[in-house]
Amino acid sequence: MAGTPGDGPRSFGRRLAAIPPRVWIALVLAALGAIFIAQNRGYVRIQWLTFTVTSPLWIALLVVMLAGVVIGMLLRRRSSRRR
Repeated sequence: MAGTPGDGPRSFGRRLAAIPPRVWIALVLAALGAIFIAQNRGYVRIQWLTFTVTSPLWIALLVVMLAGVVIGMLLRRRSSRRR
């Protein structure tokens, strides 16, 4: 079974080159965040208003990272509707 002329290493390179720089930056930042979370696994006491919770640091970091992603998505949608 022969492949089409577009299949092969060159077409893969073209697909990688077509990915916008902001996507690459987001992927690198997400990977760095994941590495940071993986390295910080000790338990911490977290206080917020009147609540106190003891949890592994990686869970707290993951929650904050996901909250940042959600906030970024919400702000991105809002700014794209204005255009």
